[in-house]
Amino acid sequence: MIRVRDLHKVYPTRFGEKLVLDGVSFDLAPGEKLGILGRNGAGKSTMVRLVSGAEKPTSGTIERGMSVSWPLAFGGAFQPQLTGIDNVRFITRIYDQDFDSNLAFVEEFAELGPYLREPVSTYSSGMRARLAFAISMIIEFDCFLIDEISAVGDARFHHRCNHELFEKRGDRAMIIISHDAAYLRDHCTRFAVLHDAQLHLFQDMDTAYACFREKIGLEAEVRPTMIQWPQDRAVLIETTHTVAVLDDAFKTAVQQADWHRDAGDWGLAEEAYSAALQLYPYQRSYWVQKGHCAKEAGADVRAEAAYRTAIALGENAADVREHLDFVLQRQGVTAGDHPAREYVSAAAQHAPPGLPDIMLLQRAVSGDWLPSDDEQLRLLRTCETCDDVLAHLLNDDALARGPKTRDEGAAREELNWVPLLLAISHPHYDSSQKEQLADAMRKAPDLLKEPFRFLASNGGFPSWNSVSEPAEHAA
Repeated sequence: MIRVRDLHKVYPTRFGEKLVLDGVSFDLAPGEKLGILGRNGAGKSTMVRLVSGAEKPTSGTIERGMSVSWPLAFGGAFQPQLTGIDNVRFITRIYDQDFDSNLAFVEEFAELGPYLREPVSTYSSGMRARLAFAISMIIEFDCFLIDEISAVGDARFHHRCNHELFEKRGDRAMIIISHDAAYLRDHCTRFAVLHDAQLHLFQDMDTAYACFREKIGLEAEVRPTMIQWPQDRAVLIETTHTVAVLDDAFKTAVQQADWHRDAGDWGLAEEAYSAALQLYPYQRSYWVQKGHCAKEAGADVRAEAAYRTAIALGENAADVREHLDFVLQRQGVTAGDHPAREYVSAAAQHAPPGLPDIMLLQRAVSGDWLPSDDEQLRLLRTCETCDDVLAHLLNDDALARGPKTRDEGAAREELNWVPLLLAISHPHYDSSQKEQLADAMRKAPDLLKEPFRFLASNGGFPSWNSVSEPAEHAA
């Protein structure tokens, strides 16, 4: 049994003391597997290090009635100037085991090849983690501490890790930290959420996950994108693809969608992916997932639009095209009639459009959130560039006749799109100039109903063929 009682951990910083753990208490019995959810920086890894003995608590007690591993994938205990082999020898001597058999296992499992004979200081973080995991498996601990092991290596290595842990050692106790909630659901028997330095314990994953969503504010209004002032559309796409997967709210929304998808609830899964894409609409890979769910639900129009968007935003066309061809065939359309337009790193007006571009441009022209599904698809099929989309919207009386009525919540949500719209319309402006325009739009809510005239009259959409005379639109 492991007994943690009234655990506190405080780190001194130049801004004062940082309280990471505040009165954390729990028990872990032999064979139990505790999965811990928490946002980045919540203190999950700190707690695991305290349980392992790698760090000391500020106050509180940890009673270890069974042998406990160091955090798997944690290489902090290695001697960096020693080779991988010498580190294996060092650990083997501490635990009085046979060196030759241990070395043979580590060589085969870690797959480091000749690097095993190089100093650990020359290893990448991934190589260090693979070595740490392999060495952890040569010691038969009663309790294993697992800190984001799913982030190490490729899918084949993950499968081998899971086999060693959950099949060969399935009778051991474990504390598991992972950003992949499904990983915790599949492997744990108890669950906890670490938030604001306090640990909340649960017996089932659904309740724990609902608490986690509430704690990180996922149910609140849609938040502004993390990248506040992207320079232009190309930068927006590339930075969004990287940053979105680090955002707890985005990852949690995607996790919810994944669960619905795994259960075959295609409609709910598509809705959940759509919610995630409201946070980061230029995150290209999840347009593919949204398309898959729409396809399985028989919604071929939405599926085709999602697949075309993914390709236009830079997803590998070869990976998506077979799915796009399938939904086209089911609609009685051939790929040659309406070929998908692949991503090009060009100015927005010359780039193939995706659904986020249509949303932004439609909002700029008339204030409407989005045309109908059929109209979206028609624009994606027929418009080669974002400039073509804007020209169509400006010349379509039905689409540009005026804004719809919005409630206060929708008006707040629109502000989250201002940085994206400014990245497309004003790529030549710096962040301070964009902030000034955004501030003017915030102070004049009427501008949010139809911002195109305001943006065009303030230097927006330069060199767009569809906007040859911005002053005319400003009149």
